[in-house]
Amino acid sequence: MAGSFGDAATTSFFPAKPLGCYEDGGAIFTNDDELAYTLKSLKIHGKGEHKYDNVRIGVNSRLDTIQAAILKVKLKAFINHEVDDVNKIYQIYTEKLHGIVETPVIPKGFYSSFAQYTIKLKNKEQRDGLHAHLKELEIPSMIYYPKPMYLHEAFKHLAYDNKDFETTNKLCNIVLSLPMHPYLSPSDIEIVCNAIKDYIQ
Repeated sequence: MAGSFGDAATTSFFPAKPLGCYEDGGAIFTNDDELAYTLKSLKIHGKGEHKYDNVRIGVNSRLDTIQAAILKVKLKAFINHEVDDVNKIYQIYTEKLHGIVETPVIPKGFYSSFAQYTIKLKNKEQRDGLHAHLKELEIPSMIYYPKPMYLHEAFKHLAYDNKDFETTNKLCNIVLSLPMHPYLSPSDIEIVCNAIKDYIQ
């Protein structure tokens, strides 16, 4: 299970995530009491035993009450049906797009919470063309990572060689994420898949 191994793990509650709040938020998971104590301090300005006793440099990173209330309700739906529903949608997409584009693969016996359903195209031209085609039809699709992280300005000083990231470079040019959430209907998926088939074939 996500968040169940290592010293600590994090998750995002950004609205577009499988379990998202109304604005923004996140959580850190740990079973280390000492680390949990330090993290609680860091999220409230580095607070010590008392509110105005700051013992370290921290940040203001508290999840506000309205976001927590929304997540409390949404977590029930997430557990009760949303994960099952997105995996059924994954199966429908994968069956309909078989042989048309390269689809995500979930190993047998596993499941995903599917933040995105991301397909691979043959090349950048085909990917960009399909993206534009879907946009014309008012079907949302997204190129989430058009540029690898190592090429961002913040990492420029590291002077990485692009030969170290051949797979990353390739994927940034060929992947496209399709609509994916637990409330898609079979007819919604049919519309998306037919549009992809019409463009590719």
